[in-house]
Amino acid sequence: MARTTRGGEERRGLRLALIMGGALLAASLASSLMARAQEPDEEDENNRAALVAHGREVFHHICAQCHSDKKGVNLVGPSLYGVVGRKAGTEPGYAYSEAMRNFGKVWTPEELTHYLWDPQAWIPGVKMHFAGLKRKYNRHAVIAYLETLHD
Repeated sequence: MARTTRGGEERRGLRLALIMGGALLAASLASSLMARAQEPDEEDENNRAALVAHGREVFHHICAQCHSDKKGVNLVGPSLYGVVGRKAGTEPGYAYSEAMRNFGKVWTPEELTHYLWDPQAWIPGVKMHFAGLKRKYNRHAVIAYLETLHD
């Protein structure tokens, strides 16, 4: 029996669709695996360079929406240049909330870890309305990056 041209075209179209679908799936999987390989694991916390690099990335994706990492450049939030070791609520030229001005502590890595988990819970009444960095590695990475921002 001879095949009809239409049936042959349909089968070729189906084969082409399957091949293209498979190629797209393979490309998607490869891209996903490459992206996953780029994500640092918790063990990378001992690799300071990777920690700081990840912190810079998190800072620029999340924190930079309101904060600058440049000295003296206040945005919606104060500049975070030199924040580690600075007394809370003292960045020149920024209008802090009363709660932050009265906090009275120095920003140590430990204080920042608590604050970045949930700013409103750690210092009730602050202007920073942010849900917080819930992933411990991201908090530690951002703090490691902030520690590099100084004269």
